[in-house]
Amino acid sequence: MKQFLLLLFLGGIIVLISFLTAWYFGPTSPIDWRVSNVLHFLGGIYAFFFIRFVFGFTHKYHKTETAFLMKIVIFAGGALILGVLWEWYEFIFIFQYGTFELSPKGITVYFDTMTDLMLDLLGAISAGFYLAIKNGKNK
Repeated sequence: MKQFLLLLFLGGIIVLISFLTAWYFGPTSPIDWRVSNVLHFLGGIYAFFFIRFVFGFTHKYHKTETAFLMKIVIFAGGALILGVLWEWYEFIFIFQYGTFELSPKGITVYFDTMTDLMLDLLGAISAGFYLAIKNGKNK
């Protein structure tokens, strides 16, 4: 239970930093975009370990046994799904508060989304490498 609360706390910190930087610098400033990229990378790492925790916590119900490498693929895929859900949330938030424009700048929304998802996946893959190295040392 402590791990779950810690993971929720860390996720809340990532979201809070995201909101505060967008509020302070403005959602379209270059600084906010750079901070957003770092937060998406960290979010991918976070999501990987969150999915890993949920998978382990629910193990008594699903009793799924799989190879270690396949678990890494599942956790990274779950992190990517969480990234897609976050991007939907971002799109709705941007659309709701009027910073979305159907103009030539609209391509930046697409570019931002693809960059964010790439960084989410890169963070999850990095967490997978970390877990593989850590697991290799424990054998």
